[in-house]
Amino acid sequence: MKRELPVFGIYEKALKPKSFVEMFKDAEKAGYQSMEISIDATDERLRRLAWTKEEAESVRRTAESCNMKILTMCLSGHKRFPLGSTNPEIVQTGLKVTQRAIELAGRLGTRVIQIPAFDVYETETRTEETQKRYVDNLYKVARMAEHVCVTMAIEPVEENLLAVKDTMEVVRQIDSWCMQIYPDVANIKSLGIDPIEELPYGKGHIAAVHMRDSLPQIYDATLLFGTGQLDFEGVFEKLDELEFTGPLIVEMWNTDRPEYMEYISQAREYMEEHIRKVRGEHV
Repeated sequence: MKRELPVFGIYEKALKPKSFVEMFKDAEKAGYQSMEISIDATDERLRRLAWTKEEAESVRRTAESCNMKILTMCLSGHKRFPLGSTNPEIVQTGLKVTQRAIELAGRLGTRVIQIPAFDVYETETRTEETQKRYVDNLYKVARMAEHVCVTMAIEPVEENLLAVKDTMEVVRQIDSWCMQIYPDVANIKSLGIDPIEELPYGKGHIAAVHMRDSLPQIYDATLLFGTGQLDFEGVFEKLDELEFTGPLIVEMWNTDRPEYMEYISQAREYMEEHIRKVRGEHV
């Protein structure tokens, strides 16, 4: 039986900042079916956590009217309020942010919330204590998510949990259906780790995959697909072997790029072309 193409999603920051209806229309025009909403560490985006039910419902309906979904959320606000911090107030704020993000996801129809694997970030030193506190708080996060039936998914990052294998050890400790993994294959590649060898460690636990191109030790989300060193065909072949059918989310940062539509259209077309090539379909 012929396999369907995956759902292609686009990260909000890959689009020029506009009204939600305009961003949804841009994403739909470029061939995407979902937009990943950003709840980052800025005051502006953290304020989204205070949306009323009516405000969240309006955004959801706007997406629907544009043939779009908001299947995933990037909760990078944890960089400001890391769950492993030695400061109890920061930890409590981080947990509150998480709780509100989960509630917002339920209202938006969002299925997956990506959370970074940072136990602390930049201003604090990583220790065994901060790593343990991070995992302990992930237990609490899992309980929050179970109440709303939202999947939390950990992204391996530059520090702490570097690879899929490392992150899966924590996922197994948490032992909850709603705590999974959300690998960024470009990040993994930039760390000097082969994502094609790493992805099998997450078999059955990968909620979504961030896609972009990669250069060694450079975390540049502005690269045109095909101009870096990521083996896209190898990644797509491995994902097919793992029978992964979740969304592929293009993570690019194009907010200041006038030609952003060309970049996101090329990224989606590039992925589709190489997925079909791996599957032996006519291109």
